[in-house]
Amino acid sequence: MVSSKLIENQNGGPLVEESLLLGLAIVTISIVIGVILQATGWAQDVVSTLMEMLEESWSIFGEVVP
Repeated sequence: MVSSKLIENQNGGPLVEESLLLGLAIVTISIVIGVILQATGWAQDVVSTLMEMLEESWSIFGEVVP
């Protein structure tokens, strides 16, 4: 009879609820941080490419104009 009572009782305690909420919060924060890091990495690649193009333009300009 004790085991059937345990199976019938499906109420979770507050510790279980808090653990699930903390786990969900950690997963959400990890996803947000991942998206931010990808966006900043992409932006950094774009800026470095633009800087390389600018340096090439200045070197070509320096060769053309004495």
